[in-house]
Amino acid sequence: MKLMICLFTCLYFSASANAATALDIALEPQSIKVEYMDSSNSGIIYVKGCDQCAKPFYNFKQKPKIIKQGKEISFESFMEDYWNARFPTLFLNIKSQAVMRVVY
Repeated sequence: MKLMICLFTCLYFSASANAATALDIALEPQSIKVEYMDSSNSGIIYVKGCDQCAKPFYNFKQKPKIIKQGKEISFESFMEDYWNARFPTLFLNIKSQAVMRVVY
């Protein structure tokens, strides 16, 4: 009986550890440049000064969530202000590498 309880406990914790995989990737470039196509609701964020970035730009197929100084702002406000973002953080979907969120 003790063996069964031990086995069950080990299997439970093993499954819990596998469920805790990352859902997105965070990148911290020095600066960004954003291009947005209103007709397709998609765009590109070019990264500059990013040692951890695998590519020079990252796409988004829908407007990413934007957080500025801890508060969510509209994407339109971000488009007028993104060049002021110093060391922003881009959160990418781990599978598609699409930008999901920008924090600065």
